[in-house]
Amino acid sequence: MSETLINQAAQVGTSRELAQEALGGGATPEIFEIVIGVARVMATLDEEAAHKYLAADFVDHEASPGVATGPEGYLSTARYMRTAFPDAAWQPEDFFTAGDKYAVRVTFRGTHQGDFMGIAPTGRRVEVQHLHFYRIADGKVAEHWGARDELTLLRQLGVFTPEYANPADAGAGVRASDLEGSRD
Repeated sequence: MSETLINQAAQVGTSRELAQEALGGGATPEIFEIVIGVARVMATLDEEAAHKYLAADFVDHEASPGVATGPEGYLSTARYMRTAFPDAAWQPEDFFTAGDKYAVRVTFRGTHQGDFMGIAPTGRRVEVQHLHFYRIADGKVAEHWGARDELTLLRQLGVFTPEYANPADAGAGVRASDLEGSRD
């Protein structure tokens, strides 16, 4: 079964090494199958996988109140991403499990060729880090939380052009003496 899962993981962009590490590092084959199934939803818009691996009452905590939930809600997000970035790819970089939860760090890549959150197509290629956390209940994903490097995405699309790329770069020249008197 492990070899089958490793091959299925490769079909959604997971390296053989990461799949082997996940299966050898605490992920049960059952959890890893769910991980691959959820990845197929985003990677290939697989409706069958959405209904098999996402609970009917699945909650995406990133979505605003009133936005569709369940497998159809997750599929609508995947479809939307494909309209904005037709060549979208999510490359898993790290994978962790703990109890009924798993986390995946991915690199998202794509070319902005459709409207994205009100931003007209730019034709620009983007590469952005994502963190995704999922909770499993009764053999299906029940909840999702995500965090993305949105500032980098907006910079790469050319709609946000700060002097510094991030706080670490901006803070490189700040000395402790610059803060004296500011803590009073």
